[in-house]
Amino acid sequence: MLKNDYSRPITADMVETAKERLIEQRQTHLDSLADKLREERVRRVVMAIISGEAPAFDAWDDAVRYCRDLGIVTQDSPIQFANPVYREIITRILNSGFADNINQDIAQTSWYLRPDGSLDMDKLLDAFVAFYRRHSESWLERIQYKEAGHQLLLMAFPQRIVNGGGRIEREMAVGNGRTDLAVFWKSQVIPVELKINHDRWSKAECLQQIARYLDKLGEKRGYLVLFEKKPSEELPWEERIRREVHEVEAKEVMLLGM
Repeated sequence: MLKNDYSRPITADMVETAKERLIEQRQTHLDSLADKLREERVRRVVMAIISGEAPAFDAWDDAVRYCRDLGIVTQDSPIQFANPVYREIITRILNSGFADNINQDIAQTSWYLRPDGSLDMDKLLDAFVAFYRRHSESWLERIQYKEAGHQLLLMAFPQRIVNGGGRIEREMAVGNGRTDLAVFWKSQVIPVELKINHDRWSKAECLQQIARYLDKLGEKRGYLVLFEKKPSEELPWEERIRREVHEVEAKEVMLLGM
């Protein structure tokens, strides 16, 4: 990028481009991660990071020690991926099966843009809801990382769309109970929080968490996607899919239940 002109300043955009090139080239060092992700000890830790759930503790210490020795995760707590490149490439490896099979007809970036060129996140998430209702049960059944499948499926969907001119940054760690996404599109910063609806306290807890995430990003509006764990025969789609608008600490949160 510098073309041997080392007097040029290195910008944030250059760093982002360099990261994308590393990921796309899948150099041997990074490509070896794909093999490690199939190992059970690695799977347990990676799955806990992506889902944000507290893991079962049998053999947990051994699994964490192994992942730390490999350099995949941080040496301290909270346990998270060791660096942003690992975080991105591990997520993409795991959801590549989803992303590659999303119909091109619904993955056209232009379909989700307003006349002024801004990203219509409401339209994008509505499309995801329809896609999720139709495909989630069959797709989630086939993947190795089932417990983190909901989060991976949602991360795969906008990734295909924003690749045309934006980026997604993710925050996840063991025990934080959620996955945070920030979608960057031109001047827009769109926070999205993903959470599994475990019990009657999950919703209230999530609304407070997304409010803090909005504060961190300096935004006044964001999205909370709340996944139900019950199969559709226990909780029909007509009951689980809902859209609610909440005001939390002077911020607007659009809740999508599914």
